[in-house]
Amino acid sequence: MAKVLHCSDLGFDCDGVIRAKTEEEVLKQAAEHARTVHNLQTVTDEVVAKVRSAIRDE
Repeated sequence: MAKVLHCSDLGFDCDGVIRAKTEEEVLKQAAEHARTVHNLQTVTDEVVAKVRSAIRDE
């Protein structure tokens, strides 16, 4: 089952949607999205936990 993350579910005004086969792949893509789109240079454990909680099965 694929995993999906909607950036807007994290409180951003963003239409970004990340889809991947695994949660780890979603986290990797989300970190890159956060750096390139939202200029978030540091991904803390707190951010990872928040992202992880927003990932859903698709």
